[in-house]
Amino acid sequence: MKGRIEVHAVISEKLLGTLKGMGLTEYEARAYTILASAGPSTAGDVSALANVPYSRVYDILSKLARRGWVEVQPGRPARYRARSPAEAIRLTKIEQDRKFKEASEVVVKELEPVYEQKAEAKKPDIWVIRGERSLLSRIREMLARAQVEALITLPTVTKELARLEPLLPILGAKNLALRVLTVEKLKLKPTLPNLEIRHRKPLFGGGVIIDGKEALLLLMSGEEKLGIWSDEVGLAKFAKEYFEYLWKDARK
Repeated sequence: MKGRIEVHAVISEKLLGTLKGMGLTEYEARAYTILASAGPSTAGDVSALANVPYSRVYDILSKLARRGWVEVQPGRPARYRARSPAEAIRLTKIEQDRKFKEASEVVVKELEPVYEQKAEAKKPDIWVIRGERSLLSRIREMLARAQVEALITLPTVTKELARLEPLLPILGAKNLALRVLTVEKLKLKPTLPNLEIRHRKPLFGGGVIIDGKEALLLLMSGEEKLGIWSDEVGLAKFAKEYFEYLWKDARK
C-alpha cells in the first residue's frame, strides 16, 4: 500500500494536463505516468495504480503502444514498459508534424483558390467627398469605428477646431488615444486623458487616420473643401507614417 501511494503521488494535475495537451486521453496519461514511475507492469497493475477501469486498460495500453509511448514485453501475463519521456515526445512530435503537414496541404489546396478569388473581388474603396457637411459626417463615422487611436491634422484651427470639439466626447467614451497636430499652439475643451496636441509650421494639408486602417485626406479646391477617403491599407499606412514624421518634429 505504501508503494502504491508513492506512485500515485507523481500524477500531478499539471503533468496530466500537459500530457493531455500533447494528445493523450486522461486514462492514457495516467497509465503512461504509472508505467514511467513504477517500471514494467502488468495490465492489472496499471489498472489498479492508475485508477483505470480494468475493462478498458488493455485497449488503452494498446493505443499507447501504437503511439510509441509504451512497449509490450511478451509473457504470461504480458508486461508493459514505458518508453523514456524524451523518446515518446520525439516520436509524438514526428507524428504531429506529419499530420499537420497533411492537414495544411488539404486546407491550402481547398481554400487558397477561393480566398484568392474573394481577395481579387474585394477592391479597396476610394471616395472623393465634397463639402464641409459631408466631410464632418464622414469623420464622425470614422471616429465611431475607431478602436485604438485617431490621428488628426488641422492645417488651420478656426472653423476646423469649432467643428472638432463636439466630437471629442465620442473619443473620451471610447478611451481612444487621440493626437492632434495643428499649425499653432492651442487647447481643446473638454480635455481628455488620452489627448495630446502638438503644433508645427508649415502644414500643407489635413487629415484623419483611424487605427492605421483608413484615412481621410482633407484638401482645398478653390473655395470648395473636399477630401479623399480610403480604406486601402497601403494608403493608410503611408498617411500614418507621414503623420509620425511631422509629429516627431512638432512642438507641444
